Amino acid sequence: MIQDKRSRKIVVVAHCVLNQNSRVQGIAYYAGMINEIVDVIRKHEVGIIQMPCPELTYAGLLRPSQTKEQYDTPAFRRHCRQIASSTADQVEEYVRNGFKVLVILGVEDSPTCGVEETSFREANLGILMEELQSELKKRKAEVPMKGIKRTYASEDALWLEKILT
Repeated sequence: MIQDKRSRKIVVVAHCVLNQNSRVQGIAYYAGMINEIVDVIRKHEVGIIQMPCPELTYAGLLRPSQTKEQYDTPAFRRHCRQIASSTADQVEEYVRNGFKVLVILGVEDSPTCGVEETSFREANLGILMEELQSELKKRKAEVPMKGIKRTYASEDALWLEKILT
């Protein structure tokens, strides 16, 4: 007899939560991943959907640092819409099959994955997060978003602990 031990809980994470190597050169704050966040996810045995990094897949690893305004072009938005659509497909599939998608974790100060703060700390979503929010709204899927702050990762981990418990 097969014992299915899935937690049936999922979090969606910005690529660099699990892979800081994808960040623009000179701004990776961790050697590999944001440990405080990953440790909480692992502790609660929650599955992860890792979104591709739109900046990396669009402009490469050696790309220059850019602001949201610099990235906000029709071609880059189209690229982010494709990622958002694919991510929303996965969210929808999990939800349709009785899983709980608990939160989408972005990374603050990112022009694409910021939730409350983009490159210049504006109070708005990054481009990928805007496109994902729009796509999920079209599909009537509600998943809260939270931005991880590099200087407050421990506090964000405590917040996440409450969500996953």
